[in-house]
Amino acid sequence: MRLAARSSLALLLLAAARAAAAPSPAPAPGPSPGTAASAEAAGASASDNPPPAAEPGERTAETAAHPEGHVAAAEAQRHGNRWFALPVLFWLPETRLGFGATGGLHLDLRGAPRPSSVFVGAVYTLERQGSVDVAGEIYLPNGTLLSGRTRVVHFPDVFYGIGPHTTSDDREKFTRRGAEAVVTAELPVVPNLRVGPRVDLRAEEVQEREPGGLLARGTVAGWDGYTAAAAGASATYDTRDSTFWPMRGTVLQAWYVYAPAALGRRHATFGRGVAEARHFVPLGHRRVLGLHAYAEGAHGEPPFTLLPKLGSTRFLRGIREGRYRDRVDWVTQAELRTPVVGRLGAAAFAAVGDVAPSLRALTLQSVKASGGLGLRWKLTDDGANIRVDLAASRFGVELYVLVLEAF
Repeated sequence: MRLAARSSLALLLLAAARAAAAPSPAPAPGPSPGTAASAEAAGASASDNPPPAAEPGERTAETAAHPEGHVAAAEAQRHGNRWFALPVLFWLPETRLGFGATGGLHLDLRGAPRPSSVFVGAVYTLERQGSVDVAGEIYLPNGTLLSGRTRVVHFPDVFYGIGPHTTSDDREKFTRRGAEAVVTAELPVVPNLRVGPRVDLRAEEVQEREPGGLLARGTVAGWDGYTAAAAGASATYDTRDSTFWPMRGTVLQAWYVYAPAALGRRHATFGRGVAEARHFVPLGHRRVLGLHAYAEGAHGEPPFTLLPKLGSTRFLRGIREGRYRDRVDWVTQAELRTPVVGRLGAAAFAAVGDVAPSLRALTLQSVKASGGLGLRWKLTDDGANIRVDLAASRFGVELYVLVLEAF
């Protein structure tokens, strides 16, 4: 579920962020987490969650196409309405080298608790993956958050089958082309808690299937694509002291959508849901321990591209996104973040997780693990940064260069 902006060059973004801090007349907005051409831009997806300030979902993809947007949004609170336009460059295991452009508009609505933003991003990778994203977050004076994202993607990808024990020999190539639109409206219920409806519309074609593979034989749900309309609800509880580099606080998020077969094409009825918790513990001297738990589930007959999956820039870094997928997944991870000198910081992280066909089938016998070290370069005083992570797993060592933290 979801790469672009996440990994712009440090010097490029730093200069751009500083330049964006000066107010400028806003042109008509072009096109999270807040999120747009992310891994999914390259095609990876994740929790598919439109950002609540810093999105939790669409793992890889979402914060990519406009992390710069996040940077500019932080400054917008102090400098008023303005726009930005920036080139982006990134490196991820799923996409390798990628590049593109992103732009956006940030504005303060009178009486609203936070600035509103609209972003557009387009990216392309040397793996012939590309996407165009438009996303926005509108904060109303009463505290309501209207968020939405649309995406068109072309993504040559790899399918390893379904289950916790798939092997490299199961690998088969395919290409997916699709469009999606996700809209939520979260209304304040009590302090720090918003709840509201969510609508999820998707259309996808699966092409260039590898001869002789599971997809070519038509034995996997969604093997030739689908269209689906789903509706449900989402909720967000957030007490963090900062969006980019929180020193304390908690974020709890959950969403669920139901897609009846009657409202789609080439798919049976299915449902999907996510529950996520993030907690930050201050350790003194600007050091912080971040703790993260994530679980996703699906029932009915969801297309294989919508099954819960492991791996990405957010979950189990070091494992390719989609390397394992099934009806249930879970991940827990911890990350120690510490300043080094000036704008330079460092991080150490570790994670474990797994997939299974059901909750009852979850065991500790096939748990996957990864961990690594990283460097951070602060782009703004609010803590938005570029991160370079080296993550190791049983598959080797992978490099990640992108913008904003994993969680």
